[in-house]
Amino acid sequence: MSRKLLILVGFLAVFALFPRAAPAATWDYTIKNADTATTIDVSGTNAVVDTDTNEIRLPKASPHAVSFYPDGSPDFVVTTPTKVIHYALDIATNTYKEVGVLEINPPSNPLGVVGVSPYPDVVVSTQTGTYHYSFAASMVQNPALSVAGLQGCMSIGARDMDVAGLVGNSVEAYSFQAGAMARAASLEPSAALNNPVDIILYSDRKGMAVAENDRVRVFLYNGSSSPEATFLNITGQNGIIALGAAEDMRTAFISGSSVYEWQLDAASGTMKDVPVLAVTSGLKAPSLVALRPNSYDRIIGDGDTLRYYKWNSSSGQLEYNASLSVAVAGLSNLGRYIPSATALSLPFDPGADTPYVRVRASIDAPTNTSITFSVTADSTTWATTWRVRGTAGGTVCETTTDNGTTWTSIGDRSQVLPTFENNQIWVTLPAGRSVRWKAVLATSDPEATPRIVTVPAGGVAVRIDTDAAPNVPIMPTYSSCFSVASPALEWTFSDPDPGDYQTAYQVQVVKTDMALLYDTDWVTSSDEECIVPSSSAPDTPSLLWDSGDYNFNYRVRCKDRLGLESSWSNYVSFCVIAFDRPRIAEIVSPPAQTFLAGTEPVLNLPTTHIVITPGMTSTALPPVGLPRIKAGAKATLLVDSIGPVSSVSSAFPYLTTTSTVWNQEQIATNGVNGRWQFEFSTDANLDVCPSGTVVGMDLEGNGASGATELHTPDYSDGVAVTSGSIYTDWVVALKGRSL
Repeated sequence: MSRKLLILVGFLAVFALFPRAAPAATWDYTIKNADTATTIDVSGTNAVVDTDTNEIRLPKASPHAVSFYPDGSPDFVVTTPTKVIHYALDIATNTYKEVGVLEINPPSNPLGVVGVSPYPDVVVSTQTGTYHYSFAASMVQNPALSVAGLQGCMSIGARDMDVAGLVGNSVEAYSFQAGAMARAASLEPSAALNNPVDIILYSDRKGMAVAENDRVRVFLYNGSSSPEATFLNITGQNGIIALGAAEDMRTAFISGSSVYEWQLDAASGTMKDVPVLAVTSGLKAPSLVALRPNSYDRIIGDGDTLRYYKWNSSSGQLEYNASLSVAVAGLSNLGRYIPSATALSLPFDPGADTPYVRVRASIDAPTNTSITFSVTADSTTWATTWRVRGTAGGTVCETTTDNGTTWTSIGDRSQVLPTFENNQIWVTLPAGRSVRWKAVLATSDPEATPRIVTVPAGGVAVRIDTDAAPNVPIMPTYSSCFSVASPALEWTFSDPDPGDYQTAYQVQVVKTDMALLYDTDWVTSSDEECIVPSSSAPDTPSLLWDSGDYNFNYRVRCKDRLGLESSWSNYVSFCVIAFDRPRIAEIVSPPAQTFLAGTEPVLNLPTTHIVITPGMTSTALPPVGLPRIKAGAKATLLVDSIGPVSSVSSAFPYLTTTSTVWNQEQIATNGVNGRWQFEFSTDANLDVCPSGTVVGMDLEGNGASGATELHTPDYSDGVAVTSGSIYTDWVVALKGRSL
């Protein structure tokens, strides 16, 4: 009897229940002009996106690499990689000229410079100390106003005889006391700082401003300490890398490729943006800004050029003045990398709500640097997924499942290359259609930056993928019972992503009372069916027979090509009415050449029974092939039945005849399931049943709920093969003779 008819839901219903979405999407970024405009969110990015070198890196800040004097004169000083140059305005040509006699060559390469009173004094910061220079026929160091202990600063600020340096996350302040510079803790911020990048000391009051990534914080001296004046803070910014200041707390800052100025609003007592003093175009990678006191003029360092912007009172605008601008060789190499910066992508639309996102990138991470990637599917809920750190021993790639609280190493940077298929870095998120990636670059060494690069050169730098979990498997409806003891339970894999496919499944079979009967666990397979196993052990019944029932339920869930799981399907009911596990339980006078002594089947010893397994052949020898019996010898066959089988008819055909069935009876029950015993034998005459004859089996069972059949050679070649005859066991004694 054929297996039950499989009736699937029609195609229209399938598409109504499981609508198809857009395919799983991938977006590549190569850090070129062609794709940067459509990939990078400029408003949320303060890392340097360099389309010339195809890399993303930390910005270099050159705080106070240029400085006007507090008296408002047009002169300014600027650091180069090796010295400090003084520029004075030549009225005749309206250009700036170097003043050689005011040039300074500090003991080591300068990091920053501040012009202070009295003119032309300057304070110079280096890796070996911070030095005050005064004019005496030439610029000479003033030991009393120098601070050898203030060295390697990220930024310096100075005011008359006060100086402060940004060292790590702290500000160290010094003032002239008792003939020498001494630490002045009362001038230092009284609140903790968060990755500061620059400081300025106001020239007209005892106070300072500290730049962090997203704000400028103001600290004012009150006579004993310097608490934060929060009402004067500039907040809500992004990617601040450098400050400039002038009289009355005028504060300029660089964010991205723009420079902004805020001023103290007397009416509100807070800082307000002055848009007319902003420079928002014409700059590529500004790294420093200096305001000219008592004027709206300013200098902005961009590349190797000090760009002069002059206030035009007639137009009420800042205007770039090329004649007052100065090219300074090596200016773009000045400064140090800021502690952290962010690169943020614009949203990508996968075409349907997507809960699974993965980002991969090519990372260059020197020692003491890192890049941490996060992703979102809805532009609201972000999940940190992985980071690459640079160590003395090389790069380390780590993943996190708790947004960076804990990390697990998975290898080196190769684990997240855009070309490496790594399923460990997929993230499950609230589903959305606004997919984005975010990279936070960080360094604890201001001389080193991590980079997002293209590998190979000009190739993919960042790749973000989306995927949807498989739909619930489409389940069949069964119209009749299975007539085999190992039914093939089917389903249809369905996925929102066209072209996706099944890589694993899990099937659970339960009884009608929902007690678990069989669980495959995850099986790696593309098959859309699962065969419920029977038993090949002679003393162990199959799980379906052992259940005592014939009505069951099953459910399925699947994984797609990326290992994403579907939900469980609903349970589907099925029933089984079938014969199971035929086995030879006893052979009268078994062939000696087939069975060793003590190994022949014994009726009351189930472990010795020989199970006839599907596909068993007559050519192979036991235990792989069919058991051997002598022609004419009686054999006993046991068969289990699953389902309410109340009557059975049997036949054991061979050649052109059939065996004699000596006995047939039901010997056991288990719930609705039964066990049947058959005794049969062939003709003993070798002319009728020669050696090598295959004995077949035809069983038909009937009951109130249905019928079933089991036939050979469909199931196997047969149930036994003859070998010799039982006649060889007989000895003829002539009358009157004694044996």
